[in-house]
Amino acid sequence: MKPLSDVNLELLRVFRKTAQVGSMTEAARHLFITQSAVSHAVADLEAFTGCRLFLRAHRRLTLTAEGRAVLETAESIFSALEGGEEKLKVLRAQKTGLLRIGCPFLILQTILTPQLARFHRRHPEVEVRLTIENRMQPMLELLRSNRIDLLFLATPAPALLDPQLVEHCLGYYRYGFFASRENFGALEGRVLSLKELSELPVVILRPGNNTRDCLEKKFAEAGLRLRVSVETDTMAFTKEYTRAGFGIGAGLIPEPPLRIEDEPDLFRLQVDPPLPSGRYVALFRNDLELPQTAEVFLAQFQA
Repeated sequence: MKPLSDVNLELLRVFRKTAQVGSMTEAARHLFITQSAVSHAVADLEAFTGCRLFLRAHRRLTLTAEGRAVLETAESIFSALEGGEEKLKVLRAQKTGLLRIGCPFLILQTILTPQLARFHRRHPEVEVRLTIENRMQPMLELLRSNRIDLLFLATPAPALLDPQLVEHCLGYYRYGFFASRENFGALEGRVLSLKELSELPVVILRPGNNTRDCLEKKFAEAGLRLRVSVETDTMAFTKEYTRAGFGIGAGLIPEPPLRIEDEPDLFRLQVDPPLPSGRYVALFRNDLELPQTAEVFLAQFQA
């Protein structure tokens, strides 16, 4: 018996289909070859292995014990090849015009949308696929399972989020408050204490996100509580309720060079002592080549 590693894959392909359908005639039809070609391929494989692979009874082929062993090997080989082909398709797509990004909705609104618009103007041929996920562990799993190329997060943690991932710091933010000039214009230019802020109605994201948790912890350390008037699901709603005068809005304030222009109807409140800060980070797998589209997109943050 020759080493099975030297076998002709075409013989295995014909044998596999014959075993799956139980008939040389049916195998020939599925493979678009003649029945004679199937018969010769099976005979050649039996000669190669030195084993009888099929039993013939009542015009139906059944596998011998040796045939089942060869089929199991063939299934593993072709499954691995098919999986490799899928990976190659993804890599080819990434290099020729696909960018897969994952992020929470807050990051999309605060820093990614302007960068995505800029990227699209420069590279209109690239398809951008966005996956929005607000929970930390599912976001990391998207990256670990290679369903996205880049993951963007805002985190107050100074340490690495995952030592198995490459972490690229894009910039910094500070937790802060903003307000409508029409409804809270008297506060513009003033420096407010935490106590003064605790007496104002606040529009803020629901519990369970870093913004809410961090601000509540900061006020609790001072023996104070946020006076929440409206809880929202997204920063877009936070801004809308803030514009409508339901209270002062709470969120992330990007710092240079990521700082975006203030919206004319809103202003930032000055706070003393300063509120906590955090990092904007992009993460990607260290065991895979970063697609060129992802490299170009990341480079925009340095320009």
